[in-house]
Amino acid sequence: MSLLLVDILSSFLGEERKHNEDTGQIAFDCPACSDEKGMSEGDGKGNLEINYDRSVYKCWVCYENNHMHGPVTKLIKKYGTPKNLRDYLLVKPDAGEISSRERFEIIVELPEGYKKLSECSSKDFKYDLAMRYLRERGITDDIIKEYEIGYTYSGKFHSRIIIPSYDSDGKLTYFIARWFSREYTKLKYVNPVAEKQEIIFNECKLNWDSTIYLVEGVFDHIVIPNSIPLLGKFISDMLLEMLHDKCTANIVILLDDDATQDAIRLYNQLNFGELHNRIRICIPPKGFDPSVIYQKFKSRGIYELLRTSRRLRQDEMWLF
Repeated sequence: MSLLLVDILSSFLGEERKHNEDTGQIAFDCPACSDEKGMSEGDGKGNLEINYDRSVYKCWVCYENNHMHGPVTKLIKKYGTPKNLRDYLLVKPDAGEISSRERFEIIVELPEGYKKLSECSSKDFKYDLAMRYLRERGITDDIIKEYEIGYTYSGKFHSRIIIPSYDSDGKLTYFIARWFSREYTKLKYVNPVAEKQEIIFNECKLNWDSTIYLVEGVFDHIVIPNSIPLLGKFISDMLLEMLHDKCTANIVILLDDDATQDAIRLYNQLNFGELHNRIRICIPPKGFDPSVIYQKFKSRGIYELLRTSRRLRQDEMWLF
């Protein structure tokens, strides 16, 4: 069934950019983004994601400006043909069916060979290489212990730093696996099979009643207090809803130095309803993302950076 759905989608969206059959998630180049760039064959970004189990789609770049989100039938009516729509309606999952995502729970487990670095020593294989990588990034023993940072030396995730994520009940929900060897690899990060748009990384450590910092990556997260890593530059619908429901203090957007326009876009996404006038933005100096600032200037540098958090002026809000 999924192959038929993918064939139908590919017939008018072009080559798939990534595909996770376990979650029913597939990505294509967004036709709206590509049209704006004058690239009829696609822009190569793969920002349009479709969950064919749930029959929904969303472009993570232009979903607001171009209304690129909603049921898949809407997407087909806009960019496909009447035959595409007829074929899709014949094979799409019924509303009453249990989707493959709902048939079983995706259980995240720490990878083969994972060891907490706080419980290892230089006698352990590749321990010194893993610690050298973290020391070069300024990561201290206290951070290693607090975030249960570990490493692997075997299996699919070998030679990677592992930083796990736990939800408010202490259940493992995700982990990042970052290559620490100095040997060349195309994949610096390898992700586990999980729906990262449906988690809050390390929710167990989050205080909803204190200022929350939205950062890009996990290495930013571990040096910024009370932070949520977006695992990218875009906010999920789930996190957006939870921030509006549960956050009682301010929210500071702190993306990397090359993502100012993305930070402004995110500011506008959040600055309404219960969060109106409680959104701040913090822009690092050119060439410095939060993890680099910590690496070079430690906690004092982070403190000075966070002091620059401010509201946007009205004329700054629509610069993207």
